[in-house]
Amino acid sequence: MKSLIWRLVRLAHHADFRWFLPWIGKLPLPLAYMLADWRGRINAASGRDWRSVALGFRHIRRQSLLAYEEIGGSTSQRKQWCKQRFVTEARDEFEAQLLTARRLHELNCTFEPTGIGTLFANRSRGLVLLTPHFDSFYLGIAFLAQATGTRVNSMSSAVSSDPRADRAVSKHFEQKYRSLETYLNGGKVPNIEDGMRPFYRMLERNETLVVLGDAPVLPNGATLNVTFLGGQRTLAGGALRLAQKSGSDIGGFVCRMVRPGQYAVAWCEAGPANDPKSLQRVYDLFNRSILAAPGRWWGADLLPHMPAAPPASNA
Repeated sequence: MKSLIWRLVRLAHHADFRWFLPWIGKLPLPLAYMLADWRGRINAASGRDWRSVALGFRHIRRQSLLAYEEIGGSTSQRKQWCKQRFVTEARDEFEAQLLTARRLHELNCTFEPTGIGTLFANRSRGLVLLTPHFDSFYLGIAFLAQATGTRVNSMSSAVSSDPRADRAVSKHFEQKYRSLETYLNGGKVPNIEDGMRPFYRMLERNETLVVLGDAPVLPNGATLNVTFLGGQRTLAGGALRLAQKSGSDIGGFVCRMVRPGQYAVAWCEAGPANDPKSLQRVYDLFNRSILAAPGRWWGADLLPHMPAAPPASNA
């Protein structure tokens, strides 16, 4: 019986990514956002995430609840945050379909503070922008590029091409990255698994590179220690090392949905990557954003893999 149920789950999962997601991405926006929210609520009720289906157990829900225990709040609050985490991730998947359908022009975005162009203007060196798995970060990359007219690049991963992932999921992510590239003014979204040299070249040309900044340390990978969500934590430090070795600045942003079709990007001043204050300024922005809306941090399941660490320099 279990094998039959699991087979049905996988078939529904395939149909969702293969047909339902692309379909709602083409609907009128009010209806599309409503269905995306409905889809996220079903995911929350079932604990469904594409990684959980690939591995065969609901680890994302369990790890997210562990993270929210660390952040705080009552039991009911943590359950609500966990539900919202699935809804937000589902919306991100839907927003990817909006870009695939070339509908960015139907959305609006404001910047906090105003004057986002100053972050990109007259750059004499590269710029690494960190952002967390928070709310609508993916759309935020496109909004930044379109608002400034500058070449913006991003970093992706081939993890979604794992043979255990459904083929419709792998296709979704491939389309997601290629669709984003159409809005980046010539920028690219290469996989990190293909090597670091392309990213160094981008920064050597004084371009901008967006990297997720809330990832745990990879085996034998670079580390950084920073104040994040209530303590000194050890996180993946590859982006910082990239910025330091290329002589680039480092900054950060978060993008959140204000209401369907309306978004806001909050950003912080960039500074030299060798200055610890530049890095902490980025994570202060992350801290404020996540603690104000923990359920919108759909990377919460990563927190149990970011152990507290003693203060250390980011050498």
